[in-house]
Amino acid sequence: MLRGDRVLLRAVTKDDLVALHRLHDDVETAVVSSAEPWVPETADQAIARYERREPDPANVAFAVESLTGGDLLGSCLVWGIDALNRNGHLGISLLPEARGRGYAPDVLRVLCDYAFRIRGLHRLGLETLVTNSGMIASAEKAGFRREGTLRDHAWVAGAFVDEALFGLLAAEFS
Repeated sequence: MLRGDRVLLRAVTKDDLVALHRLHDDVETAVVSSAEPWVPETADQAIARYERREPDPANVAFAVESLTGGDLLGSCLVWGIDALNRNGHLGISLLPEARGRGYAPDVLRVLCDYAFRIRGLHRLGLETLVTNSGMIASAEKAGFRREGTLRDHAWVAGAFVDEALFGLLAAEFS
């Protein structure tokens, strides 16, 4: 388990899946947080997919818990880990009741610590829609630098949206 100032990151368990499935059922949020097209899926289907999964060292998911009270806040991951070039990407998806409460910068810092100190990565990327002001603020609080914009890069609910690119090097992480 990995501890931050306000959060604990741990393995996702089968017991977490029903609560985390609410993230999938929130279509408006799901379509802006995934590069995959949204399709309906029951909690039972998500559990079955979870039970078939194989460990993947290139894509490492965590459940996010509050340090005070142990409430499940959402999930996060280090994904697309390239062991040769020593880089990867970060992602966070918090449950609605956890959003806007200052958890995301701490989650990002704990993920960075895992990626840099434990996995030995050199660079992390973070991509988000330019309309996601909360994630942009969280990335900047965690030390990420804006590196550019991919124009009309994401198809979201019937329109193309720009995507903001952020990066952080191990030497910049404190």
